Amino acid sequence: MSFVDVILLHGRLFPKRPAIMLMDRVVTFGMLGEAIHWVSARALASGIRPGDTVVLAIDNPTRFIAVAYALMRLGVVIMPIPSGGVPRAPLVGAVAVLSDVPGPAPVGMRMLIVDDAWFQPGAEAYQVDPRASDPGRLSIIALTSGTTGQNKLVPLTVGGFDRRISDLYRYQPAPGTERDLLMIGFSSLWALVQATRILVAARTLGFAQSAEEAARMIDLYQMGTVIGSPHQLSALIETLETVPASCSSLRLVKTGGGLATPALVKAIRTRLCPNIIVIYGSTEGGRIALATGAMIDVAPGCVGLVAPPTRVEIVDDEGRPLPAGETGRVRILVDGGGKALTPGELYPDQTPEWFYPGDLGSFTTDGMLVIAGRADDLINAGGLKVAPERVEDLVAGHPAIAEAAAFALPGAGGIDEIWLAVVPRQPITAEAVIAHCRQRDALLAPRHILMLQAIPRTGMGKAERARLKAMARG
Repeated sequence: MSFVDVILLHGRLFPKRPAIMLMDRVVTFGMLGEAIHWVSARALASGIRPGDTVVLAIDNPTRFIAVAYALMRLGVVIMPIPSGGVPRAPLVGAVAVLSDVPGPAPVGMRMLIVDDAWFQPGAEAYQVDPRASDPGRLSIIALTSGTTGQNKLVPLTVGGFDRRISDLYRYQPAPGTERDLLMIGFSSLWALVQATRILVAARTLGFAQSAEEAARMIDLYQMGTVIGSPHQLSALIETLETVPASCSSLRLVKTGGGLATPALVKAIRTRLCPNIIVIYGSTEGGRIALATGAMIDVAPGCVGLVAPPTRVEIVDDEGRPLPAGETGRVRILVDGGGKALTPGELYPDQTPEWFYPGDLGSFTTDGMLVIAGRADDLINAGGLKVAPERVEDLVAGHPAIAEAAAFALPGAGGIDEIWLAVVPRQPITAEAVIAHCRQRDALLAPRHILMLQAIPRTGMGKAERARLKAMARG
């Protein structure tokens, strides 16, 4: 039985229980089950076959879930991407693009528009190939670039995806008793994993497409958990200054996909909920470590204990393991479908190997993992290497600054100088920003300010610092 069969069972047992909640509509488990069946028949009638690779560029959350689950149950390999990112050239043998936005088909691929007809009863009967649930079968190809801007294709098998959804909320109440609000778009594999965990547990998945929607939905639907990246949660907290919402129903906040700074953790506990879980993971390795409660306060960047059976080591530049307390490169032993695909490769070698996510970190003497930041992003501040988020914290909560992102560029003498990209909420000068930062921490205060209308970010809300550096260079 696949995870989709479990969700279909919920549709028969609890047909009226809310499965997915949006700001303007509610989809029950019964409705979701019917949609999965209708999409399955329509996909097969459209010529999609088990083993095909299909690009999913669907922004509507309920339609994405129904289409993704139908195809995965049929044994079709899915490749989720943002709808605005439909490729012009074929991707790893993909035969079609399924999109809810009309557009030209990439060369060598069909464009299928997922419209209302896909979610209506059809006369076509269909059968599911029992081999579709083979644990070793390729199921998902995730597109990831982190903050490098260089796309990588990361494969995940049926068994690999099942392992990622198997940890069913051990820190939360029994299945079906709480509602969970997701702020992350489904082009992210982490979002798909989180959503599937919620639905397999017969819980209710809320999906907010903006911070304002999230604020309103928490009170409207009495959400018990909110899940978002640090940037998204920061935007939610800021939105609560203007959107009246008590958030009194929240019992847990989960965050991942970036560094949760002490200032953000404090704001989450004060304004949203005192209970917070910080997750450290990657598209390649899945969930790697998890910190709860007091673990988060051990040190800035603490992400808690490594989750078995994952193996993590801190090594020097030559790959030699370092003792507790020493900072070095993080490497993770990836098992079963976590390695990036090479060009033209569709079914990669699944042999476990060490993966380097590009982060620097250390272990405490208690065995907890502390992430210092991405190696490429760290800023050399007077000989002290710090994460850019610590510089950004200097302007957190400033009434005239909507958002900020820090980075470093070599100065005239070849020594790194700190820059801060700022999106003003109210008129403010660069000199005033620098003076404010110097009052809070002279060592970390930026020397240069880049005024922008928006910070370029990834789908997870990470600042694209390479683009910011290019903009600063002019």
